[in-house]
Amino acid sequence: MPNKGFKMNNQKQILLSALLFSAVSVLANSARIEALVVDDATGKPVEDVEVTATFWMETKWHQVNGGADPNIVHLRTDANGRCKASGMTDTGYAGCFIRKPPYGYYQPNGGGGCSFTNKNSFGIWQPDDMVVTLRLQRVEHPVPLYVKKVGCYGREESSEDLFSKGEGVLRFDFMKGEWLPPVGNGEIADVEFRRLPHEDFGEASHDVIKGQSYRDSMSVKFLGEDNGLIEMRVRHEDGLKIRSSPETDFNKERICYRYLTKDLQKYDSYDKNRCFCFRIRTQKNDKGEIVGAYYGKIYGDIRMLQMRHPSVPVASVMFTYYLNPKILDRNLEWSGDNLCSVPLYPRPQDRRAYKCLPDELAP
Repeated sequence: MPNKGFKMNNQKQILLSALLFSAVSVLANSARIEALVVDDATGKPVEDVEVTATFWMETKWHQVNGGADPNIVHLRTDANGRCKASGMTDTGYAGCFIRKPPYGYYQPNGGGGCSFTNKNSFGIWQPDDMVVTLRLQRVEHPVPLYVKKVGCYGREESSEDLFSKGEGVLRFDFMKGEWLPPVGNGEIADVEFRRLPHEDFGEASHDVIKGQSYRDSMSVKFLGEDNGLIEMRVRHEDGLKIRSSPETDFNKERICYRYLTKDLQKYDSYDKNRCFCFRIRTQKNDKGEIVGAYYGKIYGDIRMLQMRHPSVPVASVMFTYYLNPKILDRNLEWSGDNLCSVPLYPRPQDRRAYKCLPDELAP
């Protein structure tokens, strides 16, 4: 006769094993992350901020099950500026970002994330105490600026060889937002772009691939004494990259280039995350003190544009600049009011329609 007690114990063990297996299955791929939201200027925590946490899955939830993804979590920070989230990830990566900043703060350009290195015996990603710090920038003293995108809107190629039209040199008036003649009707040359000769370094090869090594380049020179530009260190996640301009250390000239080496390695000076501040129309008194100048910034570097048909390696220039029209004012925090008579974006539906003052009212 079978042992009844033994049978009961065996059933309990099976049940416990099943429960344990189920629990481990549920926990497998689970991860925890904590967000800390602070004021960028003071470092103090910011309370009641909505944070979105995302746990990356290779197979998207809606593709398999439909409906909302359970691994996108919405939370609010407590009095200490913190909130904790948990979700599932089979990639070992999770991140946090702020979709809607509190009143008085700028929208961040991105968020922060962390990669998990391993799992514990229950399948939980480790470490499970990582903190992502999200910084909010305060709106302080926004002012109207001249803002203009120079070059081919929405394109990385030029439709016209402007350098040939200007006999190899292009000069730009920041105040008027125009090229100088013969290309445009600008009046004062603040910066000069000069197309440098194409350099051919001969045949290049790598394995079975062959080509022609070369270098194309362009000089960017700010005209006038004590004028120039300076590269700024910025954070990609910041909504406001540059709040104000430095007073000193401006450089007169820089070189933009694009070249292909003999082993077919491509190099390009362009960096979309690079930013500059610049100073133009500087005036000094008899004591050598600056009594007049205008300050501005360039977002997204200065790009050389080429033409495909016909082939012109350096045909034009593209950049976006912001200029404070108030003399000696280094404040570059833009209010969204564009003093340029030409809107930043040609079509209002592409971006918000920025208010432009009539020409006669622009400083």
